[in-house]
Amino acid sequence: MAIDTYAPCPGGTGKKIKFCCADLVGDLEQLDRLIEGDQISAALDQVRRLSDKHPDRPCLMATRTKLELGTKQFAEAAVSSQAFLTAHPENPLALGQAAVTDAVAGRVQEAAALFDKARITALAAGRTEGGHDVSPELVRIAATLVQAGAQLGHVGFAQGIVEWLFDRGLGSDEERRLLAAIVGSAGVPPALRTKVRLAPTAADAAWRPEFDAALEHARQWRLSKALTAFRSLKSVAGESRELFTNIALICEMLARPFEAAEAWLAVAKLRDVSHDDAVEATGRAIALETEADPDRSPLVSFATAIAALAVGTGEEGTTALELLEDKLRHDSRCETAPFDRSSWVSRGAVPPRSVWRIYEPAAGGDRPARMLASLLVFGRQTDREPEAVLQGFAPDVAEARPIAEELLGCTFTGAETATGMPATPPTSWLMGGQFRMPAAEPPTAPPAAGSPCLFDTLMARQQAALWSRFVDRWPETPLPELLGKTPRQALADAEGTRRVEALVAEGEATSRRRDAADAWTAVRQQLGMPAAAPIVEEKPLESVPPLRWHRLDMAKVDLDQLRGVLVTSVDAGFDRAAERAAEAVVARGDTTPEDRWEAYGVLEERADSTVRKLELLGELRSIAKALKANDGMLDVAELRVRLQRGDQADIMRLLDHLRREHTRDQQVLQAVAEVLMEAGVDLNALAGRAAGGMPGATVPGMSAAAPAAEPGKLWTPGGETAGGGEKKTIWTPG
Repeated sequence: MAIDTYAPCPGGTGKKIKFCCADLVGDLEQLDRLIEGDQISAALDQVRRLSDKHPDRPCLMATRTKLELGTKQFAEAAVSSQAFLTAHPENPLALGQAAVTDAVAGRVQEAAALFDKARITALAAGRTEGGHDVSPELVRIAATLVQAGAQLGHVGFAQGIVEWLFDRGLGSDEERRLLAAIVGSAGVPPALRTKVRLAPTAADAAWRPEFDAALEHARQWRLSKALTAFRSLKSVAGESRELFTNIALICEMLARPFEAAEAWLAVAKLRDVSHDDAVEATGRAIALETEADPDRSPLVSFATAIAALAVGTGEEGTTALELLEDKLRHDSRCETAPFDRSSWVSRGAVPPRSVWRIYEPAAGGDRPARMLASLLVFGRQTDREPEAVLQGFAPDVAEARPIAEELLGCTFTGAETATGMPATPPTSWLMGGQFRMPAAEPPTAPPAAGSPCLFDTLMARQQAALWSRFVDRWPETPLPELLGKTPRQALADAEGTRRVEALVAEGEATSRRRDAADAWTAVRQQLGMPAAAPIVEEKPLESVPPLRWHRLDMAKVDLDQLRGVLVTSVDAGFDRAAERAAEAVVARGDTTPEDRWEAYGVLEERADSTVRKLELLGELRSIAKALKANDGMLDVAELRVRLQRGDQADIMRLLDHLRREHTRDQQVLQAVAEVLMEAGVDLNALAGRAAGGMPGATVPGMSAAAPAAEPGKLWTPGGETAGGGEKKTIWTPG
């Protein structure tokens, strides 16, 4: 396509093409044609030849770096970007592309500084007219940095760029919302989900002129300048909460998590800060410390221990291995585990003869046994003798080792940290325990209406075992969040107490299941910590941080505010507040059917028994009739519950209703297929039987089961996916 010579130079110079690179118009048009024709390799070869012929030309250097990023030639892009920046150190596009290459390499702090300078340089050159006419290429770079920052765990940096885009009205509404969703889906720690805004200082503060100047820098997104100005005030305003709050927020946006954590800890120590504010500032500091160093100790590592098996050769050895496996099969502490042999072969590895789960010795009664480790038994191979391998988290492997040695008659070497396997924080390890229930007799008939089923009973026992162990072990477990101390040890000093309080409060506020939230409250009691005080506030949206909403007296909250608390809590993952707000909505007499529909939906998702789920689904059905709403997804939700309970008559009733009423609703049909596959129903076999004229159940409206479509992908530097759903592209360089 013909290039408009009065359009801005694609090299970020701020000049028109006519006055910047008129001699390259024909070459630029050719490059555009190659790119539009998806001939990226040819375009890259062409721009490299042109760069050799016309060195240091911004339009060519920018295009070359962009194409190298787009083809994921990251090493080459880093070299090209550095050359561009060296030749044109004040070019906003050169600074922005250098930020991308640094982010791809994991140098997020350097990327944040470069992008901040790119914004400042563009503004100083008069190319943004108040920030509303930023170069489209710089906006695309910003979108890429959001994705990179979210993927690398630097939430403040990514969120800061999204806020800048919203503040300046850059990009489309859809793109900005999509970027915000990408940040949210990256796993924002609970402590960082509360929005904290830049704070002004007191009107009578002696340092107010300098403070206001620094604050104006921050509000105009000159973050590095603002940080320097705020730091200079520490000597005169060292007790100012506003000063350290602003330093912390700016450091979060500049990907300086250590410095941000130090600032939040300084806020927590100030005399005029309330206990709740100090706890939440400490929680924010803990999250930022983890962002800065995810691998800080103590962590629970995944470990492997190996033992040679003393068996003979040939037929004798095979028989000996079979006898060992038979011994494992008949021991109550062992259980066979399925595994996919083809996955081993596909990666060139020899599969084991068998795989086993090792459980702790039974404690008697109905108490379930906890799984300790996996045991892999390998036969004789060309290059190694028969051996056994124990795998699991290091403390569990240590417990499983004497059991496996007793059964196999071997000695395992010391457990070594498995390469390529991530370690996990001790809290996650304790919360991730797996238990085996004692064998139970299958029911002879479906459970009576309103009675718990076997599934409910087994799940309740498993959860009780999990949380009982958690409450017992967590107070005595060294944690990285407590700088290596146990919670009980940390309570000996003020800062440690705030750290423990922050962890417990977050657990209470964000646990999806009520029994999990109750476990955190039990931990509080076990450690002798005071109960969190209830909060009475009619309009909490304006005055109470979300991490405290689960403590609200919901009956006293204004109805409009209650709606806001419910919606925001669901979106932000403050599950205890969402559940309590939903309970308050359905208990009030002045709510609309729409309010109750949303509230019952929240409660149904979080119900911990099939009996309660069916009760709530009944309430939803009555509201659906009043609203004349489609009840297809309610049928699907009930089908899942009925399958868990084994209610055969109700299962057939629901399938028949779905066949008659919802055969044209693809969303419902896809959901039905997913539920049936979860229950172990072979949909392809059923479809084949139907196609062959054989009688049998079929999925309503489906001739064959099809796997769910792969979610749309967003290119993220250094990765493959971000986000999901309909395919939407923020920016793919080149």
